[in-house]
Amino acid sequence: MSNTLSKSMLTLVCLALMSIPVSAFGNKPAPAPSSCVVVGYVKLSTYTASPGSSVGVFGKVTNCASGKKRYTVVMSSTSDCGVETIISSSRIAFGGGQTLLVSSSCVIAPDTCPGAMQVNISVYDGGTLLGGGSTTLTIQ
Repeated sequence: MSNTLSKSMLTLVCLALMSIPVSAFGNKPAPAPSSCVVVGYVKLSTYTASPGSSVGVFGKVTNCASGKKRYTVVMSSTSDCGVETIISSSRIAFGGGQTLLVSSSCVIAPDTCPGAMQVNISVYDGGTLLGGGSTTLTIQ
């Protein structure tokens, strides 16, 4: 009787294993490295400017994810009157943990209103904003 019981149990175990989907046994793709960015600083070549003058924009961007990632780095400004201008937009490859210095220059439009202008660096993964930083430029 013990031999019959052993065969019955073995049959049940085999049937149970055959009913489990193959995907449950592993061979799953590794998850993509998560996105993580730190904008260390945003600096300008001058912090006071007049319409028509040029200003350099500099920033430090760190990929704090462990794997290689491609991010879109956007530099923009918003005048005191609420007018937003894209200074630059670049798709940049970062290694895991890599820090890059980014820079661009822009000419202040002749019709820019005087006052405080926010200069921003924003980093995106696809359409998702991951991080950013800003500083203020005074327009005379």
